[in-house]
This record gives sequence, structure tokens and C-alpha cells, in this order.
Amino acid sequence: MLLIATITAGCGGSQKYLKTKSDPLLEYTRTPCFGPCPAYKLEVQADGQARYVGRSNVTNIGEYSGQWTPAQLREVATMAGEVQLSSKAGNYDNPLIMDLPATRLTLGKYRVLDRVNGPDLDQLYGTLDSLIGITVWSKVSATNAPKKR
Repeated sequence: MLLIATITAGCGGSQKYLKTKSDPLLEYTRTPCFGPCPAYKLEVQADGQARYVGRSNVTNIGEYSGQWTPAQLREVATMAGEVQLSSKAGNYDNPLIMDLPATRLTLGKYRVLDRVNGPDLDQLYGTLDSLIGITVWSKVSATNAPKKR
């Protein structure tokens, strides 16, 4: 009985990450470094419509569109719950330190700027990177590119 209550509470808790009044639901950005760091931006709307812009050191350079399923969005929310994103949201930065890559993440109403001594969100970042890797991306041509927000 306790196990069922724990599982149910965990699922309900992760749903808070999927609730937002504005799109995109998810923004995930990695900035460049002086080396082979991947640099890209991912935006996913609440309906799963995804936009990926590869900048450097990634397979897909340029703008791409794709679709995430509700199950994939739940997977991200579940991992956010497991790493306790809600308690780790905030800015982890030092403006006196220059030339470091940053990871920016917004999921629902929770935001993290992870540049210096950030929280351990590697499992969540790994989930996002994995989903980026399995998404079927279609190159967006200049003539049919969606308007940027």
C-alpha cells in the first residue's frame, strides 16, 4: 500500500513541471566554450512541437523542427521530479569568471542558469540530450521557417 502511495505521489509531483501558462514549456540551451563543447538550443511547446538550433560541435547545424510525444514530455517531467529541479532552480553564476560554457534550462515555471558551481542536474540533462538524439528532425528552410518569438 505504501509503495502505491509513493508511486502515485511521485507521478503527481512531476506533473507540476508540465504546467505553464506560456509556451515554450521547455527551453534548454548549451553555450559554446573554448573547445569541443556542443552548443545548441532546444524549445519544446506544450503540444510537443520541438525546435532545435544547432550552433557548433553537434551533428545537426542549423534550425530543425520535430515532435515530442506526451510520453517523452512525461519522461522529462519525471526526471525533473527525481532530481528535485523545483528546489534547485536559480542562477548559479559568477560574473567575474569569464569564458565558461553555460547550461540554461526552463521547464514550466522553473529556471536554472548553470554556469558556475551549479546543482547536480546531470541526469536531467542526459535525459534531454537522449531525447534530442532520438527525435526525428526536419531541416527548416529559410522560406518556411517559423517566426521566432
